[in-house]
Amino acid sequence: MLAGVVIGAACPFVAAQPADMSIDYERIRARVAQENLSETEVARVLETLSPEQVVRLIEDSERIKSRAKTRLTLAERFGRTLLNPWVAFGFLAQFAFMMRFVVQLIASERKKRSYVPVAFWYLSLVGGVMLFVYALRLRDPVFVLGQGLGCFIYVRNLVLIYRRKGAYLELQAARRRRNLQRERGGGGEGGASASLGCPPPKTTE
Repeated sequence: MLAGVVIGAACPFVAAQPADMSIDYERIRARVAQENLSETEVARVLETLSPEQVVRLIEDSERIKSRAKTRLTLAERFGRTLLNPWVAFGFLAQFAFMMRFVVQLIASERKKRSYVPVAFWYLSLVGGVMLFVYALRLRDPVFVLGQGLGCFIYVRNLVLIYRRKGAYLELQAARRRRNLQRERGGGGEGGASASLGCPPPKTTE
């Protein structure tokens, strides 16, 4: 319905265009304004326009939208924006993305030094993916590229973290096996000390 109103209101801006750029806004508005018209049917209607006419239609619609917003107060514009479920999704995505810094700050304060916990990368990935979806919805190439690259970096950091953790666990298991073999082979007090990773006690004569 809104698309039909915007298209219909764009008529004055095209009146001065050449004949080959003219658009039958009345016909398009009447079709698009039908509430039961599906997205596929709307796309089929717009396919009757040439690429140049589509560009002109978009420019006129954005100009009208920008001018219409100036008639609203800041509170009215903000309230109208919140009614959009995708805007709520964007706020939630930004909140998740911001929380990574809160988690990182808390972890650093506990350790009394700058520290990046694993949760930082998980929150970065969750928030990044949500913002990437939101950017796709907006069809913003700058936003899409930035968040897409960021998601790759977050995943890569998690892979490196768990790869190092796996190597550390393997090293610990190898040490335990070696200590167990020393304990079985050395026996007695020296073997027990070796199992604890300490040198055997010295004996006095």
